Amino acid sequence: MTQPDHRYHPINSYGVIGDCHSAALVAPDGSIDWGCFPDFDSPAVFCRLLDAEQGGYFQIAPTDKTLGGKQRYLPNSNVLQTTFTGEQGRATLTDFMPVEGLSAWSYRTLNNNTWLHENGSCHSLVRIISCQDGHMDLTMCFKATPNYAISAATVQLIEEKSGVICTSHEQHVGLAILGMHDIHAFSIHMEHGPQARHASIIAHFTLYEGERLTFALGVGRSQRAVHRLVSWDLLQRNFDWELSHTLSCWRKWIATCEYDGPYAEWVKRSALTLKMLCYAPTGALVASPTTSLPEEIGGVRNWDYRYTWLRDSSFTLYALNMLGFTEETRAFTRWLLHLSYTDGEDLQIMYGIRGERELPEKLLTHLSGYRNSQPVRVGNAAVKQKQLDVFGEVLDCIHLYWSMGNYERYGEQPNGPLWQLLSILVEHVCQHWQDTDNGIWEVRGDPTHFVHSKVMCWVALDRGIRMAQRYHLAADLERWKKVRQSVHEDIMMHGYNPVLQSFTQRYSDTALDASNLIMPLVGFIAPDDPRMVSTIERTLERLTDQQGFVYRYRNEDGLTGDEGTFTICTFWLIENLALQGRVEEARQLFERALACAGPLGLFSEEVSPVNKLSLGNYPQALTHIALINSATTLHRAEQRRKDDKSA
Repeated sequence: MTQPDHRYHPINSYGVIGDCHSAALVAPDGSIDWGCFPDFDSPAVFCRLLDAEQGGYFQIAPTDKTLGGKQRYLPNSNVLQTTFTGEQGRATLTDFMPVEGLSAWSYRTLNNNTWLHENGSCHSLVRIISCQDGHMDLTMCFKATPNYAISAATVQLIEEKSGVICTSHEQHVGLAILGMHDIHAFSIHMEHGPQARHASIIAHFTLYEGERLTFALGVGRSQRAVHRLVSWDLLQRNFDWELSHTLSCWRKWIATCEYDGPYAEWVKRSALTLKMLCYAPTGALVASPTTSLPEEIGGVRNWDYRYTWLRDSSFTLYALNMLGFTEETRAFTRWLLHLSYTDGEDLQIMYGIRGERELPEKLLTHLSGYRNSQPVRVGNAAVKQKQLDVFGEVLDCIHLYWSMGNYERYGEQPNGPLWQLLSILVEHVCQHWQDTDNGIWEVRGDPTHFVHSKVMCWVALDRGIRMAQRYHLAADLERWKKVRQSVHEDIMMHGYNPVLQSFTQRYSDTALDASNLIMPLVGFIAPDDPRMVSTIERTLERLTDQQGFVYRYRNEDGLTGDEGTFTICTFWLIENLALQGRVEEARQLFERALACAGPLGLFSEEVSPVNKLSLGNYPQALTHIALINSATTLHRAEQRRKDDKSA
């Protein structure tokens, strides 16, 4: 068993703050160990998460390192508080990234850049440390390492030591300190470690009851811009008002959540997390704000998730639609229409958050990786893969969006450009559903006939037919229906193994795959169909660990190393059990899955079968999507059972 490395926090112990442009991970000891600014896919300014020695960080914590912090989100928001309590006093650190508003439709156009102001300044991150009782000695350490700690940086204290500027060729970061002149015991200095390329700024101060300091971080596109930011712009802002406004924005958004079941706090936290992963300028959604958090400690399955997968985005929007959040889908469909494509063949499985088609994958060999898990990757080579399932996910999401009456709500016409895109995708499926592909799990080997991909081709046809019929849209319905029937028959003929009594990973195969759990969830087969019931039994027998958590698959996939159980697959199993009437079994598994979340209710991608530690990028959109869906399905199943008993 891999021994713990105490230089690294457990993945799911981090709190996450964001402003729908970027996000930062905050450890319980008050350290920001991961932050990419100004956007999700920008080079990391703080990357201690991926290298405890070289990576930068921004920590505010008690000088007494034995005092740990306890984190919580302020109710119904993405504003994080960390409380430190000692014998002599108590201090609270409030972290947030200000937002102006959370309307997904109030985005900037795709050809706009990320800089908000003429002087080249951009988004900010605010940290307010205050003392509630007694007094506390505190230390601030600011070590910025631009461009993933590749680039040398120039660090300087500005006039009267009220701020810090860190500049490199690629990135320019500034830190303003507000209120320091009101603190009697405050000192600040610069330290150079063994590698002088990245100096640290250290401040020591004592806060007494009622006193506080504000640290405001910003980025600029030039050294001149960031100097103005620190010496003037940030000092003029009212961060008390911005905190209040940010809280109001998050609370106003989440207040429209329509889930009313017993897991409301979990569902709301998941929804808030998904909203935080929306990139406001374009409507795109990232799969996670991190890169290269490992699927196995010390392993090589470390990927960059700071991009927009059509599948993940469609799943996200489907879940948000189920909760009553619809503007996000409207914005995403607008983003889809702006993409550069000519036909279904040209539509990629993933893009950059601004619609970039090229995401070259590079290895950052100078970083040791989280707990020595190498390589660290930026970019993602899967962008060039062929994955037929994405057409079904896109059609399924927009079908739900339309069926809820949202095109009418926003005054849109079903027969407009969006339907032209959707019909192109359906036609592409008609022509290519018999092709091989790399599948939902992005297997980096030879393409093959994955059963899940075929099922989602059926979904694309089915949803296209439904929309065309309901809204009287131009479509070759007779042909689409014939192809839909052919796909269904083909899957039943080649995707189900009668000896094994289970649907399999590939055609004419014996390996199982948890992606087939989605079949009844998309209406391909009834949940109580004997073939699905037996598939669930084979899954429970061969794809679960002792806790009942589900692996994606157990056969070779061309990569070295192992991985944990996939939490999204566990939630899919929960939905299947609930739909089959095994409600108590589903509820117990759901409760066990919730126990794998971090203290703040956030999930990564996987769970270690050995020690139940979180693995993979964090927070993971797919996991929170599946939590929302399974909580909704479980609640409905419990309601049906109650209704049946009272009838």
